[in-house]
Amino acid sequence: MRKIIYILILTFLISENSYSQKLYVWCQKEQIPTPRENFLTETEVDLVIFDSRIMTPKSRIKCESKEIIENLAKLIKLTYPSAKMNYLNSELYFKKPEKNRITIKLSISAYHAAFGANVKVGIGNVGGKFSWGIIPEGKWNALTGYNLNIYDYRNESEKKFTHKIGKLVSRPNTGGYWTAKNILNSSYIQANQELFLLIDNSLME
Repeated sequence: MRKIIYILILTFLISENSYSQKLYVWCQKEQIPTPRENFLTETEVDLVIFDSRIMTPKSRIKCESKEIIENLAKLIKLTYPSAKMNYLNSELYFKKPEKNRITIKLSISAYHAAFGANVKVGIGNVGGKFSWGIIPEGKWNALTGYNLNIYDYRNESEKKFTHKIGKLVSRPNTGGYWTAKNILNSSYIQANQELFLLIDNSLME
């Protein structure tokens, strides 16, 4: 009987811990992009961003999904000023790409911070599993991850490029939430640097 009670208590504690894990999200700080002038000039580009993250009930959300998506879309537009960028609603993420244009589908699989390995809880997924490597237990960890699909349907061709981007930044708990907020922005900047390089290399003629 004692053994059964012990198992029930242990199960309750494990379950309670999984639901009490806190993820922290703050809005992105403004980035100054490097514009790709005269790249994709007058080219029709459909851009759609989908948030696939999984947040826990006790997460501290200081920036809603809509604002995160809009900030990222604005940054992409500023990076490719010569393109005719059409920003599509997230509901069109699973729609078939149009002919005679480029379609960029970007899924946000991670954008949050947490203490220790708890950060792994918020990872969402569209189109495959992410491998994040070793997550330090005694530090603040911040993740930014994307699933990127590029459909180059120009000139009656059909080319598709698929990439996964994941950036982890870890720091000791010296500044509390200030540390978490700053490393989240650092992971976001690193992920975007890789994002733009992948777009450049996929579409450069």
